[in-house]
Amino acid sequence: MVLRMFTMALPMVAGTLYLFGQNYEADLQKAWTISLTTLAVFQWFNAWNCRSQIKSIFASNPFSNRFLVGATGIVIGLQLLAVYNPFFQKILRTVPLDGKDWLAIVGVSFSIVIVEELRKLVRNKIFG
Repeated sequence: MVLRMFTMALPMVAGTLYLFGQNYEADLQKAWTISLTTLAVFQWFNAWNCRSQIKSIFASNPFSNRFLVGATGIVIGLQLLAVYNPFFQKILRTVPLDGKDWLAIVGVSFSIVIVEELRKLVRNKIFG
């Protein structure tokens, strides 16, 4: 489990720092918002990864766990509030993100799915 945690932490750290580095010189507050959102999106994907330690995320019915579907909807809504609601923007010091930012965030964050799928593939090849 500890090895799996480190394996998942590496793309999260690298991806978040990469996006922060792409934005901090132009707009530090936007870079912080992108970093916060990237870490959140990594966790959205990671929650779906954790449904099984051996079965691919793509082999499962995405609607078989209604609590996970509901929780995902709730956390997406909360993140959108954090980024776009003026009250939460003031408290969290976030700024609105545009579509290009979201594409980068989702693209980088999806790397956690790829890493976990590779881990599952290797694990299944070794242990059957």
